[in-house]
Amino acid sequence: MNQQQNSLRLPDQNNVIMVGRLTRDPELRRTGTGKAVCSFDIAIGRRIKDADTGEWKDADPTFVPIIVWGDQAERCGERLKKGVPVHVEGRLQSNKWEGNDGTKRSRLEVVASRVQFLFIARQESAPIDAKPVDSINESQGQSDNINNDNDEIPF
Repeated sequence: MNQQQNSLRLPDQNNVIMVGRLTRDPELRRTGTGKAVCSFDIAIGRRIKDADTGEWKDADPTFVPIIVWGDQAERCGERLKKGVPVHVEGRLQSNKWEGNDGTKRSRLEVVASRVQFLFIARQESAPIDAKPVDSINESQGQSDNINNDNDEIPF
């Protein structure tokens, strides 16, 4: 390597933004010091165009583990359910541990700095972060209920 390559400093950048649906109910726990930590997984879908038919179809989803800390973890644990959509911003982190059988394991997960709920709740039980249903949606008779029928969720 020459001198110029050795002095090259790349900026540290580790940002993730994604939208997906929870694949299971969130798990809210407390650390030994009492700090809240919430974990859940989201499925992220995408559409691809079939080269043979020219039709658009759903690709296999990507499943991503999410970790949330503090007050936001408590809100996620209280208000999120399997199947609801969320917008997540955060950073990637590698988690390493030793399994019960002694093998070394690791996984990539997202430590969320922001979780935005993408569902509209009824005003009488609306989460703090939820937006009230506007008069246009109400006048058109659109439902603002979260579908809690887990049998219809494809993951």
